[in-house]
Amino acid sequence: MSDCIFCQIATGAAPASIIHEDDQALVLLDLFPVREGHVLIIPRQHGQYVEEFDDASLAHLMSLARRTIIAQKAVATKNPGMVIRGHNLIINDGKAANQHVPHLHLHVVPRQGGDSLAMALTWATRMMNVFGVAARRERLDRLAGLLREHFPAE
Repeated sequence: MSDCIFCQIATGAAPASIIHEDDQALVLLDLFPVREGHVLIIPRQHGQYVEEFDDASLAHLMSLARRTIIAQKAVATKNPGMVIRGHNLIINDGKAANQHVPHLHLHVVPRQGGDSLAMALTWATRMMNVFGVAARRERLDRLAGLLREHFPAE
């Protein structure tokens, strides 16, 4: 769909800090992260709801989530400022579930523990800051490069 930002990213018509891509999906950094290393996994097939995808497609998203977590942890071991003690895997399935982009996507959010209040506040206000997107994109592109280096093959 031409008006879907995730479809535009998938075709290369819109920029993104891509970590991995294959014929089924893309793994990229969220432009408005709630934590450093917040990743989105987006199927190339356009569909808003989980039930629009077959089991194999959904299994592939989870496989990419597992590989993303491996890469995040590898990068964190080399970056003392990035502490990872757990992850949230989140799918907001529909507008009533707080899905802002009507295209299925899986959030992989690294957590450090004790960060629930900060994360909740960031989640609630993250899309309000549209200033500094160019500087943010540079930072995300650098992190995407590090994650790409550690992203495991199947």
